Amino acid sequence: MYVAREDLEKALRDGLNSQQHLIVHGESGTGKSWLYKKVLADLKVYFEVANLANASRLGSITNELRNLVSRDGKAEKTGYSESKSAGFDALAAKAALDHTGQYEYGQKEPFEACLSAIRCRAGKRKGILVLDNLEAAFTDAFLKELADLLILCDDERYAEYGVKILIVGVPGGVREYYYKTPHHATVANRLRELPEVSRLTREQCTSLAKKGFEQALGYTVESPSAVYAHIAWVTDRIPQMIHEYCLEVANLVHKSDRVITTESLNKADELWLAQSMYHGYSVVEQHMNERDTKAGRRNQTLFSLGCTDREQVKASDIEDVIRRQFPNSTRDTTLNVTQILAQLAKGGQPVLKRTPKGDAYTFADPRYRMALRAMLTKSTEERVEKVPLANT
Repeated sequence: MYVAREDLEKALRDGLNSQQHLIVHGESGTGKSWLYKKVLADLKVYFEVANLANASRLGSITNELRNLVSRDGKAEKTGYSESKSAGFDALAAKAALDHTGQYEYGQKEPFEACLSAIRCRAGKRKGILVLDNLEAAFTDAFLKELADLLILCDDERYAEYGVKILIVGVPGGVREYYYKTPHHATVANRLRELPEVSRLTREQCTSLAKKGFEQALGYTVESPSAVYAHIAWVTDRIPQMIHEYCLEVANLVHKSDRVITTESLNKADELWLAQSMYHGYSVVEQHMNERDTKAGRRNQTLFSLGCTDREQVKASDIEDVIRRQFPNSTRDTTLNVTQILAQLAKGGQPVLKRTPKGDAYTFADPRYRMALRAMLTKSTEERVEKVPLANT
C-alpha cells in the first residue's frame, strides 16, 4: 500500500528529465522501491532491475547483468554451423566429402547486451536500468566497476540505446565518494543524488494506516488520534515498519470485533516485539541495568533515547530528555550521561555508534529505537519497566 510523497516523486520525475543518472538513497524500509516503481509506472517508463546483492554473490555487476539478460531462460544463439559437400572434382577424381564450418555471430558484452535488450523491450518509451541494493556492493572494487559503466554510457556505442541508470540503496554520499577518487572524479558530474527517502511525516503515516484499517478493511477505530499517534510513535514512521505493525493489529482485532482500541495496541506491541523486533529487544535487554537500582540511570537513558526523534544525539540532548522525563529522581543530581552513552556504543552488539566526527551518536540499527519505544514503559514512580515478550 502506497501513500503519496509529492516532494520525492517530483524530485524523481525531474531527475528522469535530466541528462544525469540518478541515485535514490535512504535507510532500509523507508520506501525507496515503492517510490521509484510508483513514479516509473505513472510515467509508463520501461525498466529492468539488476540486484547488486546478486552481483556481490556472483562476483561482479557484469555477471548480474549477464544474468539479467538471460534470465528468461532462452538460450542465446552464439553461432551457426554450415555443412557443405565437395562436388566431383574431375581433376582430383576424389569422392564427395562433407565438411563443417563454424561461423560465430558478433556478440555484445553483457552491459551493452543489457542496454540493447532494455531498448528493444521499451520501444519508444524511456528505458531505465535500475541497480538496486547498492549497500550490498558498496566496496571499492564494485564502485570502480560502476564508475566504468557510467563512463561507458557516454560512449557512442552505448549512448545510442538511450538508457538511463537509476541506482537505489542505503548509502548516501556516492557523488562525494567519486569526487574523492582521482581516477573517477568526473563520474560525480554524471550523477544526480535525489533527496533522501526518509521517514513519513505524521500526516502521511496516519493516512497510510487509515487507508488500510478504515478504507481497505472496514475496521472501526476508537480514539483515532490516539491510535494513529501510537502507530507513528512505535514504528518511527518507517513505511515497512508501519505495514508490519498494522498487520499485527489487523490480525489481532480480526479475530474479535474488528474494532481497534488503545488496548488493542498494547497487545499488538507485545506481539510485534516477539515477532518483528525480537533481535532489537534482545540487544536492548543486554544493555539494561543488570540489577534493580533505585534510579536505574542506564534504563532511564535507554528510555530517553527512545523518546528522541533526532538522527544524531549528543549527551546534552539526552540529559535534557532524562531530566524532563524523570524530574524527581534527577533533581540536583549529576547524571554522567556521557559515560553511559559511551558504554551503549561498546560491545559486540552496541545500541549506538559514534558519528564520524565522534561528537554525537546514532543508533547502530534504526530498529533499536523502535524496540525501545515498544518495550520500555515508565511507571508513576519514575521507574523504567520492560514489557515482557508475548508467547507466540
